[in-house]
Amino acid sequence: MGWGDVGDWLKGNAGTGAALVGSLLTGNVPGAVAAGVALVSSATGSNDPAQALQALQSDPATIIRLRELAIQDEASIREHIRAMEEARLVDAQKEQEQTQLTIRGGDTAEDVVVRRTRPLQSWLSLCAALAYVFTKQDPSTEVLLLLLTLPWAYAGLRQIGKGIDSFKAAKP
Repeated sequence: MGWGDVGDWLKGNAGTGAALVGSLLTGNVPGAVAAGVALVSSATGSNDPAQALQALQSDPATIIRLRELAIQDEASIREHIRAMEEARLVDAQKEQEQTQLTIRGGDTAEDVVVRRTRPLQSWLSLCAALAYVFTKQDPSTEVLLLLLTLPWAYAGLRQIGKGIDSFKAAKP
C-alpha cells in the first residue's frame, strides 16, 4: 500500500476539501505528493500510508481534521495541483513535438527506404482495405478499421474526434 492508494480513497470518499489532498497524493510532482503526505500525516498522526488510511476509514473525526487542514492550506494545495497539471501538459507537448520531429525526419531522410516506408505502408493498407471490402460478402467492421488505421494516421487522423471535427467544419 502506498500514498497513491490513500489519495485514491480520499478522492472517492472524503468530500471536497480532502479530495484536493487526495489529488496531491496521486500526482507526479514530488513536492505536491510531499505536501499531501504532510497534511494526511498531520490529520492522522501516522507516517505510514496503511495506518493513515485505516485511521481515515475508521474515524470520521480524522477526515474532518484533514478537511480543516486542507481549508487552512487551500491556496498551497491549489498551487501544487496547478503545478502538477502544468507538468502533465508540458510532458504531453514535448511528446507531441518529438513525434512530429521523428515524422519530419523520416519524411526528409536521404535514404529512400526510410523516406518511402510510411507512405508505402499507408497505400498498401488502403489497397488491402478496398480489396477486403470488395471481395468479402460480409466484411468485418473491426478488420476494416484495422486496415484503415495506417492510411488514416498518415493522413493526420490520429483520433476520432479530429475526424468528426473536420467533417463538421467542412459542412456549410
